[in-house]
Amino acid sequence: MRNIRFKRGANVGVVVAQWGRAADASTAIVQGKFGKRSVILALCAFAAGLLAIIIMVAMPGDASQPVQNLATGFFMAVFLLAGPLANLTGFVFGIMALARSNDSRSLGVLGIILNGFSVAVGVGILAAMASTIGAFT
Repeated sequence: MRNIRFKRGANVGVVVAQWGRAADASTAIVQGKFGKRSVILALCAFAAGLLAIIIMVAMPGDASQPVQNLATGFFMAVFLLAGPLANLTGFVFGIMALARSNDSRSLGVLGIILNGFSVAVGVGILAAMASTIGAFT
């Protein structure tokens, strides 16, 4: 084992080792990930909705009742639960990215726009559907 000697008065920084890598602790700044998560949630919600629509459209008309029930249940779960929950969470992550100094503000704004637009479209479709309830009676 070698002896490591430092000169007197030498400025020795604190070294933090993590998984075999060393970095000066005074320059280590943790980059926030809320903006990135916001955009990822918006894209995942969009992809899940697109998948649900493709499954409903591609399902043959003579499919068995259990298959139709499963496809309809997946469609409803995505559009009534998972999609809105992911978009609202992504919207909040976007706002948190704007408030944090070490996070990407551009990704936060993009996440707010994508998630807010998706929620606004969903509310608009829901309002249009609600306005036609009495038309079929």
